[in-house]
Amino acid sequence: MPPSHPENVTTAAAGIAMSPPPRATRRHEIAHIVSIVIHPLLFPLLTLIVVGLSITHDIVKTTVLAVLSVAVTSVPVALVVWVQVKRGAWSDLDVSHRRQRFLLYPFTLACLGLLAVIYAKIGVPAQAIRSVIGLLLASFIDGAINLYWKVSAHATTAAACAALLWQLVPGTFWGPTAAAGAALVGWSRVELGRHTKGQVIAGWFVGAGTALVALNLFH
Repeated sequence: MPPSHPENVTTAAAGIAMSPPPRATRRHEIAHIVSIVIHPLLFPLLTLIVVGLSITHDIVKTTVLAVLSVAVTSVPVALVVWVQVKRGAWSDLDVSHRRQRFLLYPFTLACLGLLAVIYAKIGVPAQAIRSVIGLLLASFIDGAINLYWKVSAHATTAAACAALLWQLVPGTFWGPTAAAGAALVGWSRVELGRHTKGQVIAGWFVGAGTALVALNLFH
């Protein structure tokens, strides 16, 4: 049995990405794909589309919700990350170093806040607004925790989306499927050495908790 590497866990707890084993394994390949598919920029978009369709039953209105989400949150956040990595200010597209996220979280919060305001102004269904508020609260708490300790944004976002889908689209496969996705992406982040188990579990609690708060308090 190969020796363990406790220094990797210490490094992750300090907010720096852990190095995966040198050999490329099938598990790592699968984990990498999972992390891309269940990404913090993609999973919320799918959630808003599903919620929008289930409430309005209108493809045009749902498309408007999705386009606004992409334009106000997904594209700006992705662009900031890409520019920062391109100029060498950030280490990678996952923004693995905790201190590098000091800018990312406030910017993400501003984008989500703007999206919530736009949704309210144009009169989209309240469930969609509360979904955005839930994601905003999750990012706020993650950002606060990130000042001292790194937490998994993948796990947070996936758990928030799972809770939103379970509550807003009850009696369908969306909630259970999203919950399974949240569990799977949590495994992938540990498998890739990006987070410890504790950081993933914390993300799950933050995501699910803030989504439920948003759905029940912001009426």
